[in-house]
Amino acid sequence: MFLNRLILGLSTGSFYSLAALGIVLIFKVTGLMNFAYGNMAMFMAYVTYTFVSLGLGAWSALVLTLLVSMLFGYAVERFTLRPLRKLSHGSMLIVTFGLLMILEGLATQIWGTQYKSLPELIAGRPLIFKGDFGIVVFRRQDLLLFAVLAAVSLLIFLLYRFTKVGIAMRAVSENEKAAQLMGIDPNKVISWSWMFGTAIGTMVAVLGAPRTYVSPTMMIYYQIQGFTAAVLGGFDSLLGALCGGLALGVIENLIGGYISNELKTTLSLAIIVGILLVRPQGLFGSEEIRRV
Repeated sequence: MFLNRLILGLSTGSFYSLAALGIVLIFKVTGLMNFAYGNMAMFMAYVTYTFVSLGLGAWSALVLTLLVSMLFGYAVERFTLRPLRKLSHGSMLIVTFGLLMILEGLATQIWGTQYKSLPELIAGRPLIFKGDFGIVVFRRQDLLLFAVLAAVSLLIFLLYRFTKVGIAMRAVSENEKAAQLMGIDPNKVISWSWMFGTAIGTMVAVLGAPRTYVSPTMMIYYQIQGFTAAVLGGFDSLLGALCGGLALGVIENLIGGYISNELKTTLSLAIIVGILLVRPQGLFGSEEIRRV
């Protein structure tokens, strides 16, 4: 049924949107594509598993892990990337690649190669609605995903619009040198972006773990799709990341349901390439104009 396919698409797209928001949040401020984004989130999912194994409830473990993830994001930026920022952008990219492999190896050494499971944060029977439109099913986990995406999007909007940290992040993303002349410390702003971005990635990993299990490769697909959603929506637009992820999830599920499940990823990417040929900056991205 179309409505159920649409709901499943929005649910899947919510993961993509959250992943894209974390990627874009870091990219807007730093101009750096964090290739270790997925594995940083994966490592935090293992931390959540450890907290749950020690007897903490799923929600308590998530809250504690989010705090740890922000410290983790800060440490990565402060001690591995900041010393290289004035040297070479390429060097920082290489560091994120190295961190990707280091974290995968560490996770395997500490927790082994067997898949771990995390409990769903909200359990129970799905909600079923009947009417002239037919039967529509909402899984409770899907409702939680929608709520988390809405809450994260609202918090980012409020952060950017009404807080000093958010205004400083906007200023640095526009012009780092001008922001520094206005008394803003770019180092602090960049650290905050890594802390927030890592926390958002951690939520993707923990919310997705009941579906995919916790494993060293659990976040590869979500990172790729988050990157794709960011490109579709516009890499300099948080609204684009949100809408691009939802659109990608819906397109995938409709293609999988009505055309071919095996070709859903290929066809959805082909559609996105077609869109980008018409609008290279993405659906919500701004076209950069420079003086010659």
